[in-house]
Amino acid sequence: MRKSERFCDIYITEAYRRKEVRLLIEPEQCTLIIEKYYREIFSYCYAKLSYSHHSAEDCTQEVFVVFFSKHERLDEGDNIRLWLYRTADNVIKAYVRKSPPPAVSLEDSPEAMNIADSGGFEDVSDTPLDILTTEERQLLEMYYNSDYGQRNAAAKRLGISLPALYRKVHKIKKKLRAAR
Repeated sequence: MRKSERFCDIYITEAYRRKEVRLLIEPEQCTLIIEKYYREIFSYCYAKLSYSHHSAEDCTQEVFVVFFSKHERLDEGDNIRLWLYRTADNVIKAYVRKSPPPAVSLEDSPEAMNIADSGGFEDVSDTPLDILTTEERQLLEMYYNSDYGQRNAAAKRLGISLPALYRKVHKIKKKLRAAR
């Protein structure tokens, strides 16, 4: 049994089990569509997912599951290939959002090992923030340590309006850029 036939059978079984999908495409058409586009969509997912074979395979299969569950919404003139690519983008975005970032071992990072061996970070005496006044530093800390919705509260604590806070932050950024 070829991969496309196996996938088609799995899809049909899953669709009937969940009773979510009315199968309007015949199994032969299902096999043809998978044979025609599977490798292309897999390659696309593989490249987008940093060449992770397992992740690309999962996403590619999900693309075809979505396609076969929503194919009845497509018009006859719609481009299946384009639709599969759009779906692949959406599936990849969802997959990346759900999966945690890869763990990095400190032993694998020479920079981290150098820091650990040296006893810590170097004490940097001159930073770009040294040109700012204490008030400007506090304002930036409040601004960047608060979410968008909390910035109004931060502005009130400083005794200024939200637009005034934005203007002050803009001026501070401009000052820092000029000091470079």
